[in-house]
Amino acid sequence: MPLGVPATIAAAGLLVDRTADVAAGMKSASPESFIDIARSVWAVTFSRRPDVAMSVYPLLGWLFADADGASVRQIKATADAALRAGLLEVTTTERRFDCDVFGALLGALRSRTATKVNAQMYTPGDIACALAAVALDDLEPGRSFCDDAVGTGGLFRAAVCLIRSRGLDPADMSWFGADVDDLAIAAAAVNGLIWGLGPRVYLYVGDILVHPHWSDEARARRARFLEEVDSLNNGIKVLDFLKSL
Repeated sequence: MPLGVPATIAAAGLLVDRTADVAAGMKSASPESFIDIARSVWAVTFSRRPDVAMSVYPLLGWLFADADGASVRQIKATADAALRAGLLEVTTTERRFDCDVFGALLGALRSRTATKVNAQMYTPGDIACALAAVALDDLEPGRSFCDDAVGTGGLFRAAVCLIRSRGLDPADMSWFGADVDDLAIAAAAVNGLIWGLGPRVYLYVGDILVHPHWSDEARARRARFLEEVDSLNNGIKVLDFLKSL
């Protein structure tokens, strides 16, 4: 929930032109109404980008739970805190390309023990940019980018900055990322929306040492998922489908 609520606010900000209206509406909503708003946000998001649902659903368990009054108030308090901290400023304006806010948030939420168990180490932004500058000297539309320890997508962000600086569109590229952490992958999916990676994003949860051909499996998983949701008429039905996963 502490990661999924900010992700919901970021997704809401990407759906409208005036983020001030989003902030005002969410702040003034009752705890129960905020849950309804959140469901609507993801319903619209999934109706536009059903592929995102496959990766992002680990962040959305709180939307499906029969929460008691205290839990609902905690959800709303988390949303209010994120809005006061200026989350929309760093996820919907040009500043969104300057940081990986969900990488920092996930790192803060993870215990040191959990981080060590998964051997997780998030690449600082300046180092990511330096690596991207060295590796991506030849850019053209249609190129594929691959990170087999993608985390929340920090290296993708650095690549996006370089792509945009050369007058190209990240949405014209293909993006492949793998990680053992399903929450990190879910955050990477949200970041894909924030950074405008486009529709060709293939994310994989699993051990790449066990599955060295993970990128092919990611393509296949995505295709199967989209086939299953193809018969669904709207984002609300996609949300209902996610409950069964």
